[in-house]
Amino acid sequence: MFSPAPTRWLLLFILFMIHGVARGQWVGEQFDLKSGWNAIYLHVDLSHTTLNELIGSDGANPIEEIWMWIPPGPTFQLLDTVESAQQGSTEWLRWKRTAPEETTMSRLPGNVACLVRVAESAGDYSWNVKGRALPPPSLAWTPSGINFLGFPTARSNPPSWATFLGLGPAFADPVEIFRYVGGPLGSTNPQRLSSSIYRNIPVERNQAYWMRSDDFNRHFGPFEVELEQSGGIEFGQSGSQYRFWIRNRSEVEQTIEADLVASRPAPVGQPYVSGNVPLILRGEQDMTDLSHGFSRFSSVGGEWTLPPRGQPGWEVEVVVGLDRSGMNGPEGTLFAGILRLRDTGGVYEVDLPVTAEKGSEAGLWVGQAVISEVAQYLVDFSIGDTGEPAQNADGSYQIEGVDQSFGPVARSFPLRLIVHEDGVGSTRLLQRVYYGPNPAGRIILAHTEDALDPAQLEEARRLSVAHLPWSEGNTSWAFNGSLFDGSPIQVSVEVPHHDQVSNPFLHTYHPDHDNKDARFQAQLPRGQESYDIVREITLRVQSPGSDFESITSGGTTLSGRYEETLILRGRLTDSGTNARTFRTRGGFALSRLTDITELVD
Repeated sequence: MFSPAPTRWLLLFILFMIHGVARGQWVGEQFDLKSGWNAIYLHVDLSHTTLNELIGSDGANPIEEIWMWIPPGPTFQLLDTVESAQQGSTEWLRWKRTAPEETTMSRLPGNVACLVRVAESAGDYSWNVKGRALPPPSLAWTPSGINFLGFPTARSNPPSWATFLGLGPAFADPVEIFRYVGGPLGSTNPQRLSSSIYRNIPVERNQAYWMRSDDFNRHFGPFEVELEQSGGIEFGQSGSQYRFWIRNRSEVEQTIEADLVASRPAPVGQPYVSGNVPLILRGEQDMTDLSHGFSRFSSVGGEWTLPPRGQPGWEVEVVVGLDRSGMNGPEGTLFAGILRLRDTGGVYEVDLPVTAEKGSEAGLWVGQAVISEVAQYLVDFSIGDTGEPAQNADGSYQIEGVDQSFGPVARSFPLRLIVHEDGVGSTRLLQRVYYGPNPAGRIILAHTEDALDPAQLEEARRLSVAHLPWSEGNTSWAFNGSLFDGSPIQVSVEVPHHDQVSNPFLHTYHPDHDNKDARFQAQLPRGQESYDIVREITLRVQSPGSDFESITSGGTTLSGRYEETLILRGRLTDSGTNARTFRTRGGFALSRLTDITELVD
């Protein structure tokens, strides 16, 4: 009946398939078909399954053929009779239930117009499908030919053609509109809608129409959405913010509302959808600290009132974010939903797919702590009756109390931090780490430079910390928990009193501070010229702040309280080690540099 589709359209169809469809965001659509030829528009992607599986394996499904239209260019002419179809003036891909040798497509992508033939004996048939939600495409209007289009109008009570066309003055009369009404192809199918008829006929969401207008026109509804990425709102395992723009394409004021709709359960064989996406909407900026407020889509939706096209404020930027603290489950757990935009006039209903995956918290975290407070050690002595300090029996002064409260420092002191999480329970504090390609070309994290490719060292990097003790074997220190356990984690770093490299009390070439005897040979005992140093470091990760930026950065940044106790151990006495303790604290912030979990020895 139709001319064979050329190979170049088969290649184009392959490009449709590999363009990349986000996981999840499943939505249902219903197509009300009549026996004979119908025209449908797919606002969802059905390419997760084949047409043989979707239709051919269902004996109760009366669909016998599907023809998908590929717009060839501005010289295309309307298919208005069986004869014109047989002349091969169109470009199509087709699927036939009973003629696999004539089939040139196996799957249906989204945002395409199709002809569907239902068996003559079937009568009316409701075809219910479940596919991946898709944002509407940027439709290319061809003023010199015919356009086979569908529009994402409201699912319930769609607008009439009079209302729809009235919002776009570029649709000047005469505008030609054709629709398929079932039955065989002929002079009445497709049916031309005259201006006196189409005014009161609804623009059905899932129906495709042939349209022609003399003027180029970008108006396909009361508002237009421009996305940062054409596939939809995809956060993946590490994304945090996404922006898009809403424009009023009509000549009257429009109010646009947005709500977050849960994805339907995934079809068999597709990744399981754990729940809806914890999406938040960026609010107004606080000019005192330049932070932004936010609202959660679980409680309220967004709303924007836009003046007519071309007037100031007719376009608005919308920024949404992901609150990863609301995503539970193991790494890779899928969350999906649909951000549904609609105008309050009930004309348009645009679905923006939203997906996010539970990310790994493992990897290399780099940042710094800032020491801002130090504990005092102020001793109060008892005063006797004579007004002099009271003494004990051994002649020492009586201590009434010791003030060890924290006080601010005159100038804060930064300490760089490098922390590695391997994702299986080991969190280590590093003095240095190497990042770059190994001899096989794979990017790695390594304890030593030897693991890197010598020929590619210019591509590698070394990160190091000056305040931690250096050792040739690159010692690292294990925390007693994970950064993400919700509890404080501690690590102890020891610097021996005879460590000539890292102990700050030693001067290798000074006879009074080299920790050696007068002949510069034997090591002296601890406490004579130097001390053991024990640094007990505690990290207390805190929940993100209450502003938009803090909440959406939860997957890539961490912050909290830094506490460190320094213990100096001197000579052994009859009562034990003579030690002195100093306490400091402040804040810390870490950013994830890479999600590589393995640290090569």
